[in-house]
This record gives sequence, C-alpha cells and structure tokens, in this order.
Amino acid sequence: MKNEKKYTIYLIVFLAILLVPFAGMLITGPSKSESNSAATLPSLILVSEDENKSTVNRDYLKQLGEYFEGHCAFRQEMVTGYSFVTAKVFQTSSSKSVICGKNGWMYYTDTLGDYTGSEVMTEREMTDCITTLKLIDRYCKENGIKFYFVTAANKNSLYGENMPYWYKKSDKPGNRELLGAKIREAGINYIDLYDTFAKENRVLYHKTDSHWNNEGAALAALTIHEATGQMYVERYNKAPYKVKKDFKGDLAAMMYPAAVPLEEEIYYDGGFGFDYEGKVESNFDNKIKTLGALGNNLMMYRDSFGSSLLPFMAESYTNALFSRSLTVQVRDIKSIKANVLIIEKAERFLPQLAENPPKLPATEIKGNPAGVKEFKDASVKMSSANGYTTITGTLKDGTYSDNTEIYVCVGGHWYEAYPFRENGKEHFQLYLEEIPEGTEIRVAGSF
Repeated sequence: MKNEKKYTIYLIVFLAILLVPFAGMLITGPSKSESNSAATLPSLILVSEDENKSTVNRDYLKQLGEYFEGHCAFRQEMVTGYSFVTAKVFQTSSSKSVICGKNGWMYYTDTLGDYTGSEVMTEREMTDCITTLKLIDRYCKENGIKFYFVTAANKNSLYGENMPYWYKKSDKPGNRELLGAKIREAGINYIDLYDTFAKENRVLYHKTDSHWNNEGAALAALTIHEATGQMYVERYNKAPYKVKKDFKGDLAAMMYPAAVPLEEEIYYDGGFGFDYEGKVESNFDNKIKTLGALGNNLMMYRDSFGSSLLPFMAESYTNALFSRSLTVQVRDIKSIKANVLIIEKAERFLPQLAENPPKLPATEIKGNPAGVKEFKDASVKMSSANGYTTITGTLKDGTYSDNTEIYVCVGGHWYEAYPFRENGKEHFQLYLEEIPEGTEIRVAGSF
C-alpha cells in the first residue's frame, strides 16, 4: 500500500509538471519565443485570398503543436535553465545556432562552414559572384558613382582560438580569400576588414555576440572612410568614450533568453552628427534614410554588421540610404541621388552574391561580343513593371563552363547579363528600360 501511494504521488507530481506549460498559457498567455522563426497561431478554417472559399486546415494539429513548442508558458525560463546545464556541465550548446567555445566565448553556427572549409564556393559560383560585382562596378562608372565592396570577417576567422577543439580550422583559402583575390584582380575597389582587424592587438568583437563592438565599428568606419577618401569624424583611438556593462549579445540571447548575461560596450561621447528621416525603430530596420553634414550622397547595402556601423557612416554624408535588401536596385540609388555606393557583406554571406542578381539597367556592348556561342535551348522569360523590363532565363546543364559569361541580344543589341544560381541551376537576368513585347531575344555565352 505504501509503495502504491508513493507511486501515485510521483505520478500526480509528474503530470502536474507536464501540465505547467499548458496551464501557464491560460494565466500568463503565450510566451515570447527567442526565435523570430517561431510558428504563429494557426487557424482551423482556411479562407482563400478572394474570400470566396473556406476549407478545413488539415495541418491544424501539426501547426498547433509547432506553435505550442515555440510559445508555451515559461519557455524562455526552461530554455535558459537547460542551456545553463548543457553549457556548464557538458560544455555544449543547447541551440543549433550557437557554438559554445572556451572562456565564455560563443560563435554563430552559420560560420562553421567557412571555419572548417566545408562550404567553399565552386568555381562557377565564384564566377557568378565576380561577374556580378564587375557589372555593378561598370554601371557605377558609367553613371558617375564610386563603388566599393566591403567584407566583414566572421568572428572565428579573427578570434578562433576559443573555438571548441573538435572543430579543425581549415588551412586552405576560403571564400573570403579566394573571392578577394579575384576582386582585386578585376580592379574593383575592395575593402577586406579582416586585414585591418587582424593587425589590432585588442579584441574588437563581443564574446557573446556574432558582431564587432562599437569600437570595432569605429575602426571599420575609419578604414572605409580612408579607402573612399571621404571626410569623417574620427573616433577610433581619438574620441573620449564611456564603458557600460549593458550589452546583450545575440548569441547569448538565444542561449539564455530569460537571463541574458551582460557584456561591456563602448559609447563615444558627444553623439553623432546626423538626423534620421522619418520614424526609425532601430538600426536593424530594413531601410533607413539619414541627413548628415558633408557633401556626398551614400547608398549603402549592409547586413547586421552594418547596423552598428550606420551612425559612423551617416554623419559623413549629406544624404544616405541604408538598406538590408539583398538586391541592389536602381530605384534606391536614384532616390538618394547617390554618388557613392557601398555594399557590405559578412564573410558568411559572400555566397549571396551568386544568388541575388541586381536590378541595374544594363549597358549596351559596342559591337558584338567576341568568341561567343549561341545557346539554342536556353529558356527565356520576360516581364515588365515600373518602366523596366526584366529578362530571365535558365541554362541547360552541360552547355556552359565554369568561366562562361552570358550575353543577351535584345532586338539586335547585345548586353552582358547577371548570372546567378538557384536550386542548383544556372540562371541569368537582364534589366533594361521597357522594351516592346515580341522583341527578338537571343542568348549566347563565352567559352
């Protein structure tokens, strides 16, 4: 009888613990997930876009389970507790996105392929990347715009000594080195911030974040401004600053969402000499316009590294537009009347250059391209919007080489197209001022 009673108590306690996440949602409501990709609350009835037809959501229970997984009560507290145990006891990470290193260091898992050399781009992908940059550079030169490409190094490329020992750093050139050599060979203005940061004796990235700190952003801005010849307010090693222990790292927030450990951050005295145009929630907003004090107008495409860099850049330009779009677009450049274009990409994002063709008008090639062979079986599509025509197509496997450049003849006029990769296939895109339907289109490649 005593054992039966004891087991009954154990069962009741066990079931009560299991019910806490469910019951807690009735009291406190759904928990905020530490992940932006957490599922949203599903609907049992699905309504078509034209609202004329309703159907039962057959995946409702599955989606409801995914929603509960991401929003159950006390989720952040449970994730934090579990992460603490796995990190302190087993020296491993509870998050697929975070690598727990030595001495409290954290690294972003997405950088592992660069670190180990397991995700080096193919020669064809390299060709797509460098061709894209060459065509952007050509457009800028023809339109009186100075173009600069900037690479921000992965944290473990600079500070890999605290990576777990079971991850072996590759001793072969990776995407940054290989693509960088091709960019320099092509004569494109290139700023590899790895070179600048590697010369510094101090650590300029956060231990629990995947990015540089404000001192690192100041050094990055100094390097960019010196390379572009733009006047600027120098803060790195010059301006007074305060140190506050109030910074929450993005990696730490994934691991310990209910109790994010704080890191020190540098704050430069005096503020920055620019104003935001319109409402801005944070420097992570997709598009931000600023008004500064100096002469040039800047169009800057940047990723998350560019968010802390933004204030250091904004005050040096009369008008600036900062975009997180992966696609360089002529409407952005024209809207700001840019005479400087900067594209900043983190090392781990370099392959994106082979995946996102710009929407910049192509320039006609004088005469016919030499040594080209026409693709008879290339599929071609054409669409028009906002005064421009986009021509896209796909090349058949085996009909092109690693170094093939793609040309499109439109009504007897030749242009070089942007190449890009999608779903393992080689594609191309040409962007022109609107052309009539029925215009003859031919596709050819160099060999």
